[in-house]
Amino acid sequence: MQPQRFFSRILLAFTLLLAAVVVGVDWIGERRIEAFHREEVLRRLDTASELLIDHATALLRGGTEAANDGARIIEHVHKSGLRATVVDAAGEVRFESDAVLPVQNHGGRPEILAAAKDGRGMHERTSATTGVPTLYLARRVGDAAAPIGFVRVAADLLDLEDEVTGMRKTSVVVGFGVMLLALGVTMLLSRWFARPVEALAVSATRLADGALDERVHVEGPVEVGRLAVAMNRMADELRGRIRTLQTARGEVEAILRALTEGVIAVAPDETLLHMNDAAARMLGLAKPLGAGSTLWRAVRFPQLENALRAVLRGAPKQAADADSPADDGRTLHVSVARVSGEIGAVAVLADVTDVRRLEQMRIDFVANVSHEIRTPLASILGSIETLADHDLDEATRAKFVAVAQRNSERLMAIVADLLELSRIETEGDRMQTAPVSLVGVVRSVASALGSAAERKRLKLDVAAADPERCTVPGNRQRLEQVFTNLIENAVKYTPDGGEVRIRFAVDADTVSVAVEDTGVGIPQEALPRVFERFYRVDPSRSRDMGGTGLGLAIVKHAVRAHGGTVSVKSEEGVGSVFTVTLPRG
Repeated sequence: MQPQRFFSRILLAFTLLLAAVVVGVDWIGERRIEAFHREEVLRRLDTASELLIDHATALLRGGTEAANDGARIIEHVHKSGLRATVVDAAGEVRFESDAVLPVQNHGGRPEILAAAKDGRGMHERTSATTGVPTLYLARRVGDAAAPIGFVRVAADLLDLEDEVTGMRKTSVVVGFGVMLLALGVTMLLSRWFARPVEALAVSATRLADGALDERVHVEGPVEVGRLAVAMNRMADELRGRIRTLQTARGEVEAILRALTEGVIAVAPDETLLHMNDAAARMLGLAKPLGAGSTLWRAVRFPQLENALRAVLRGAPKQAADADSPADDGRTLHVSVARVSGEIGAVAVLADVTDVRRLEQMRIDFVANVSHEIRTPLASILGSIETLADHDLDEATRAKFVAVAQRNSERLMAIVADLLELSRIETEGDRMQTAPVSLVGVVRSVASALGSAAERKRLKLDVAAADPERCTVPGNRQRLEQVFTNLIENAVKYTPDGGEVRIRFAVDADTVSVAVEDTGVGIPQEALPRVFERFYRVDPSRSRDMGGTGLGLAIVKHAVRAHGGTVSVKSEEGVGSVFTVTLPRG
């Protein structure tokens, strides 16, 4: 539908209002004139019935003058242009001025019935005798207790209708003339009202097009002038806010250009919103891509593409290392997070080549040192065993041999754990996986450690769970290492008569296994460091129990290699809860 102009709306509104007024005035005038003429006819009927009441009484009672009375009635009604009827108490017509007797009984006529009840009755209908619209008025003759009959006078309404029709034609002509005159005045008024509003509309359009320096100057009513002032103030405020936003945007862009990390923002429809210079360099582009372009058409980077699409579809934050698409041997860390609003997701690219190289050097160093010290330690252990044959006091020899053996075995355990940790870190995401039921792994480990729990009279409780729902892609050997370390620690650090509970929790994406004990607990300040290598909350107690200080580090790295997380909650003297959360697929 075509939008209407303000002038057209005002003109249409005034035209409809004028039409309604003219039609209303014509209708009211017609009703008033019709009512006036009807009242005149009714007064004539009242007067005629009063004049005829005596003649009708004489006629109904009979006598020598009855014929004369009938003639007088005819004379009266003919002069006034009316009809007269005399009806006896039984409803029989005794006299009719315009019809030949006998005629139908009139006792059931509405005006006769009303007159019998109230002394006077009136009714309007089409006459059965003349066939024209007629107004009847009847009066009771005689006492109310014993009436002798009724006198009725009637007047046809054809003249009334003719007069109303003539007046209607006149009012239509006059109304049409008034409408033409009023329309001319309305057009002038509409133009006067609409001109300042249209000027405001033109100025508002220019402001919307960006001409914020334009001033609105409109002559018109006070209200329109106030609106113009308000529009000028709005333009000033809007101009200030735009400048502030432009300044803030420039500052943000300057910060992003100065960052060494690459930043890429994409909209929910995967179109590019922003890319800084560092991101362009890392992706091997000559310059940043412009807003609205599609990243995948300019550079092939599957890891970044998959991470962004996953986050845009509702996946949690994505983070992973990937080889640079520039094919320059660099390693990029890709971190993608969802952002509410018009920005769908933001990716941060960091060059971690040197960091990963140092980490690999550390891993290799630990592996090499462990490998190098294993052989000498084995030789020392053999030498100590040989020393048992020298001519020493048996008790002393036995004491030193036992100490040497115990420490050698401990060093061997450390070396074994270091080698295992190195293998886990080396495998990383290249670790071979297959569907593994965590319920089966936990129950197998709990069964193997059952005798240790029984010796301390511990209750080792594994909650019931559905093996199918608790199945994850993983390496069974590594998962057994994880839960062996956790459950074995829980058994070690729980006093006799305590309890170790293993619980399972499954949701749409993950499976969580909580190992809860009623042991000695861990101080709050130590919780952030319990997964560090060789960190011990109580070094003397850990050594006495045969710990290497690498068990929880192995747990952390093995869980991380599965794409999961491990966390701990603890309270001294109450117990600890270690929770392993792994993705279901």
